[in-house]
Order: sequence, then C-alpha cells, then structure tokens
Amino acid sequence: MDEFAWRVRLARRRRRNRRKFRFAAGIIIATVALLAWYLGYYIQRPAYALAQAAEALERHDTELFLRRVNLTEVCDAGYDDLTYVLFSRDTNLKEKERTASGKFYENIKGSVAAGLAHSIEEGLRSGAWPDPQGADVLKGRSLGIDYEYLMECSHLRDTSLLGIGEVIREGSAATAHITVRDEGTGLEFPLELRMERGARGWQVVRVTNYRAYLEAVQSAASADLSRYIEATRPIVDRYNGVFRSTQRAFRNLTESAYGTYTTEYRTALIRLLREDMIPLLRKYRSELDAVEVPLGAQYLAAQRKASVDATVAAYESFVRGLDDGLPEEFVRAETLHKIALTYDLRVGDMIRRGAVSKETPATP
Repeated sequence: MDEFAWRVRLARRRRRNRRKFRFAAGIIIATVALLAWYLGYYIQRPAYALAQAAEALERHDTELFLRRVNLTEVCDAGYDDLTYVLFSRDTNLKEKERTASGKFYENIKGSVAAGLAHSIEEGLRSGAWPDPQGADVLKGRSLGIDYEYLMECSHLRDTSLLGIGEVIREGSAATAHITVRDEGTGLEFPLELRMERGARGWQVVRVTNYRAYLEAVQSAASADLSRYIEATRPIVDRYNGVFRSTQRAFRNLTESAYGTYTTEYRTALIRLLREDMIPLLRKYRSELDAVEVPLGAQYLAAQRKASVDATVAAYESFVRGLDDGLPEEFVRAETLHKIALTYDLRVGDMIRRGAVSKETPATP
C-alpha cells in the first residue's frame, strides 16, 4: 500500500472515531440531562406523587401509599365531614341534643379518626377491611357508637378510583382532581384532593369536597332505600304483630322464679321455638329474600337478613341448651342475641338518618 492510500485510510478512520465519540458523548449528555430532569423536576411534581399513590393503591404497597398520603390528616378532616353529614340528616335531634351530641363526637374524634386510618392501612395491606378485635375501643359499641355503621357511612369500602385528572400547583400546595365511583350506588363523582409539599415530598392531606361526595351518595341511595322500605313494609308490619305475641309467650316461659326450668317448662319452650318461632323467622326471611333489592339498599337489606339469621341461630342454640343441658349453648345463644340486637339498632339508624322513616322497625 503506498503512502497516499495509507494516509487516506487513516483520515477516514479518524473521522469515524470522532463521529462515534460525538454520538456516545451525545447519548451520555442526553441521559444525564434526562436523569437530572427526572430527579430534579419530574419526580418532584405533585402529579408524580399522586400517580405513585394510585399505583400503591393498586399494588397494595402500604409503605409507598403512606409516603404519598398523610392518613392522619386525611382521616382527621374526613371525620369532621362525616359526622357533619350524619348530624345534618338527623332531623329528630333538638338543638340541645345536637350540641351535646356534637361535644360527644368531638371527644371521641381522636380514637375514631385513628381507627379509620388503621382500617384504611390494614385494608390496603391485606385487601380486606378489618373489624375491631380484642380490646380495641372501637369494638362493638364500646365508645357509644356503631363503628361498623360509621365505616359504611364513610363509603371508604365502596369507593373505587376511576381516573386521575388535572393537578394544579400553587407554590407549596396543589389541588388534584380525580374521579371515583361509589360501588354501592354506581354514582361517579369528581373529588378534589389538597396536596402539600413537606419533608417527605408531596402528600395528599385532605379530600376537599368529601362532604359533598357523602351527601351526593346519600341522595343517590335515598330513593333506593325508600323504594325498598316501602316494598318490605307490608311484610314487616304483618310479621311484627306475630313476633310480639310469640316473644311474650317466650318471656312468660323463661321468667322462672327459681332460675331453673322444670321438664314441663323445657318441653313447652322447645315446642314454642321449634314449631313456632324458628319456622316463622325462616318464613319471614324467605319473604324478604323474594323482594328485589335496589342497588342503594343492598346494605340495609343485608343487615335485616343478618339480624334474622342471628336470631334463628340464637334460638337454635337455646334449644340445644334445653335439650342437652350444656351451659355453653346458653352462652352462645346470649351472644348471638346481642349480635342480632346490634343489627337491629343499625337498621334503625339507617332508616332514621336516611330521612325515610321516623320509626325503628320492631323486627326481632
């Protein structure tokens, strides 16, 4: 190869190497710029934090969700909205009673709001909403409230995220728009979230129009509740008289001055429960089952039927106790009877606060 050809080839090689270097350098610069934009701008936006919260919700990633949602502040503000809506719907309260009730709910706010936050956290982690257990102050009516009914009124368990809309930033705060659906009524609603930037980055700190959402869902459900109650009223009225009669007979037989039952009393009780009360309750349950339940009345219908089932189970345990003389059957019957009463109270609360009836049904 002569010297000229060699010089030409060398020059071409050098040009190729320069092009490759420039290309590689361009890639590196673009990557660094993209990374700097990602770290310095993109992931610092409230929209990114909100997207992460939605992703955490879908993946049941509790740690990420708690980093992007300040549950303590959300539940604290949400409790105020929830109790306001409950009071505004309760037209039976006089002003003095309303003031006393307001103070009561203010006194228990810390415990209930913390319970709501715990329920959300555990529900996110496990995919199932937990009931208060053990020594939890929210178990049953320990605080003087029905926590299960409060959870139902919050609609936390029924609300699904449909989409994320615009996020408007204003300094260290932002307003995010999302669309949700209440699965209990099928209502779709635009929620507004307040977000703030703190030491942990952007976080959701409040559902700004949560009160409006609760009122909208209640309004959507009220027609369904009214329709269901009117459809079942003839059944309830027809059976209430019979239930009262058989319950009087039951009390007369169980009010023993000696605290024990003779063979004659046991036989009469067993016959009353097996042949009258339990079949009557099952027939009542079957008639309720035959009534079409509108979407917004599903929870009320379920509570009514659960009350009947618990009452039947209580009477069956009582009969086994009379038959076998086992104390644990009487204890179980008493426990089931209390559960049935809890369902009845909840049904009464729903009807009264739904402003569809002023009378608590006298179903057993």
